[in-house]
Amino acid sequence: MLKKVDNKWQFASENNLEDFVWSRLNSLLGLSGLKRQYRVYGDTCDILALDENSRLVILELKNVEDRYIVQQLTRYYHSLLDEKPFQQQVNYELPIRLIAVAPSFHYHNWIDKKYHQLSFEFMTFTLSQQQNEVYLQLQNLDTKENIQTTVLNGSLIQKTKVSQPQTLVITESSGTATYTRAIDNILSYYVLVKNAHKLGIPELEPSEIERLNNLGFPNKVSKLFKIRVKETRTKSGYRDISIRVPSSIGVWDFHWWVKAHVPTAIETITPSGRRHSLYRYSRG
Repeated sequence: MLKKVDNKWQFASENNLEDFVWSRLNSLLGLSGLKRQYRVYGDTCDILALDENSRLVILELKNVEDRYIVQQLTRYYHSLLDEKPFQQQVNYELPIRLIAVAPSFHYHNWIDKKYHQLSFEFMTFTLSQQQNEVYLQLQNLDTKENIQTTVLNGSLIQKTKVSQPQTLVITESSGTATYTRAIDNILSYYVLVKNAHKLGIPELEPSEIERLNNLGFPNKVSKLFKIRVKETRTKSGYRDISIRVPSSIGVWDFHWWVKAHVPTAIETITPSGRRHSLYRYSRG
């Protein structure tokens, strides 16, 4: 999900940026998601969402500066206004909001915005590291409002004694999972070594099980998550598997790791009972 270039953090791809924004759509922008990668008249909109007034919001995300982002949003606006999807949720009597998110904007973008008949919201994002955490800061360039949220929480590095180096693990298969080597070891032990058979997935190789056992993780841990898996033999169509992990494991650490490693899982359930869907999709 993240990479470090010249000592600066970046999203590894635009897809990773989209994954992150979609997962924090409400906390970052106060929006409710409608659809990702929505295809309309040959174009593909990154994210369609609703604001608190049921206005349609079109978000276009760029991982690098792009001088044609205004033209792109203009085409989406025209096509969506013509098609009017999600009519039960969207109030089309209100203007459609057009939001562009990028690390920076070309001066051509500002010229296009200034003389355009439509209204555009420009937002920049930056990634910065403070001690063991990487933050994303989002700024609305019109209102100057700033929002900051954690992208990568590395507090577990200091709390866990693991002999292996705490390098980043990036799981390309899911495109969303970013965590430390320490977290990968811990969850491999408590989820896969102890519960693979319950989750309906193959057990690890004996040598890997031995390696994880030798790391000396405690048997008694306090934080209780659940993984909901498909189960055709039950009336509900699923069953919940209880997984206990160390208290230092965060909700999103657990969620993204399960998404990458447990293909039978359909939801994760937090200790407070909140359910998070393991949404999987492929870009068209």
